[in-house]
Amino acid sequence: MEEKEEDAEASGSEVSVCLQKITITDYSTDDYQYEEVSADDEFSLQEGDEDLSEVLQAVQEQAEDAHILASKSVLTSEKSVSEIPEAMDDFFCNFLVSFGMSRTLDCFQTEWYELIERGVFRAKDVGFVPTVYTCNQQLKAENMRLREDLDNYKRAANKAKEAFLKMQKERDFHRMHHKRVVQEKNRLICDIRRLKAHYASYEPVLKQMTEKYQSALRQKMLTSLERDRAVGQVTGLQAILHNLQPGYAIQIPVKKAGHECERKKGLEGSTQRALQEARQQKMLDAGLVKDSEKKRYPK
Repeated sequence: MEEKEEDAEASGSEVSVCLQKITITDYSTDDYQYEEVSADDEFSLQEGDEDLSEVLQAVQEQAEDAHILASKSVLTSEKSVSEIPEAMDDFFCNFLVSFGMSRTLDCFQTEWYELIERGVFRAKDVGFVPTVYTCNQQLKAENMRLREDLDNYKRAANKAKEAFLKMQKERDFHRMHHKRVVQEKNRLICDIRRLKAHYASYEPVLKQMTEKYQSALRQKMLTSLERDRAVGQVTGLQAILHNLQPGYAIQIPVKKAGHECERKKGLEGSTQRALQEARQQKMLDAGLVKDSEKKRYPK
């Protein structure tokens, strides 16, 4: 087995074939009968013809076929349709169509094919358009497309700018409105606090006024009692005066309950007036008696 592996390595280096390195384990002690399985059906070997040189030849042929297929695919991929040069008449036709010159196109095609029919020249003698013109046309088309895209982007940017400015104005408006609302809220909070403090100061005043009212009620009751007592005294004095002078009646006016000062002034004035009238009446009576005595007993 080792000699066969060395021969395979030598022949493989000469032919430049890539082989996969594997490890073969010896199962000679096992009773199972192993058979070889071919890697590919196309290059399968018949039973009894097992030889290392034939296996290497089959692998080499398979590698060459794979290399040929790969080279063909590379050639077909490198030669694309876009690299085929454009014919001269096609170039002019495409040029006229791109600008919408239909009548000029008809005249060109008529005269072109007429010259070809008369044998003035052949189409293959005219040749192809140089690739630079085709590249210029492609670049021009791409430039126009990019310009259109640029215009679209500019319009979109202008619309976005207008929308942004509008949003900024709305933001400023709402911000001013929010500031005004916050100022009004702060002002109302200050007013509420001031009113609370103002109404809190009314509580002792109300308590003081309640006490004054109660004291005024007590004073009113005392004044009523004093008035009743004074009226009783005046009535007693009037009765005494009436008893002293039966022919003369003195009427003492009594005021109704009013203000405390007025009631005091009224009571004091009526009593004094009654006393003064009583004194004056006595003096008049004394004077009348003297006058009658003088008339009765003249000198």
